[in-house]
Parts: sequence; structure tokens; C-alpha cells
Amino acid sequence: MPKRNQDVPSEYREHESAVAEAMGIRIRQRRRKLKLTQEQVRTRMEAEGVSMSAMQYSRVENGDSLLNAAEVIALAAVLEVSYKWLLEGEEPSSRGKQL
Repeated sequence: MPKRNQDVPSEYREHESAVAEAMGIRIRQRRRKLKLTQEQVRTRMEAEGVSMSAMQYSRVENGDSLLNAAEVIALAAVLEVSYKWLLEGEEPSSRGKQL
């Protein structure tokens, strides 16, 4: 996790790490289900107005980094899922599509 978390309680860091890992797993699984490469996802995110480096995206899928709000919005659109599913793993899709 980023250096900004050095002075926070260990319970918070552990929770943040668990959330990042769970989100990364969901993102990777959904991307693969859609048969998209990481590069294709990043390109589509750019079309949504959000740029992310290959390293940054890889860190997200590996659960090493959390998304910011703009990235969540763009990625939810690209992966055709709801924000709630992306963040919490609930509600399969806001667009009525099954995962």
C-alpha cells in the first residue's frame, strides 16, 4: 500500500489491503470474462477520460493499489458493472447483464 498509510493503525491498513485484493480479483475476473486485455481496458478507460499507466493498472489487478473515484467510474463503465459490485462485490450489474 502507498506510503500515505504509514501512520495509520494496522487494522486500517489490513482492511484497505483486503479491499484492494478483493477488488483486484473481481476486476481481473470480469476483464477475462469479457475477453479483454489489460491494454484494451486501459484504452477504453482513456475513452472515458481516465488515463492509467500499465504498471498502475497491473497494481490494481494484483490488489496492491486502490482506485480513486474517477478510476472507479471509468472502470465500472468499461467492465459494464455497477460501482457497488466493483467496490463491494454486490449487485452483479447495474445494466441488467449477468456476470
